[in-house]
Amino acid sequence: MGSVTTLTDQIREIWEEVLGISPIDDHDDVFDLGGHSLTITQIIVRMRKRLGVEVELDDFFDNPTIAGIVKLLGDD
Repeated sequence: MGSVTTLTDQIREIWEEVLGISPIDDHDDVFDLGGHSLTITQIIVRMRKRLGVEVELDDFFDNPTIAGIVKLLGDD
């Protein structure tokens, strides 16, 4: 298995762990995948711990996809 390098891949890995779904596409809506405030909070905590990025719960309502969150963070 290849190493996870891009921010997109690292975020995808966290979403897949928390949601228990794989693969998740860059444009899949977290809410359509069964995400809710509790699972999104878990995603936020893991992103903070592993990636050192701060994302708010409200950010997910405005950017409910991996691509949207990466764009919000302004990096890949």
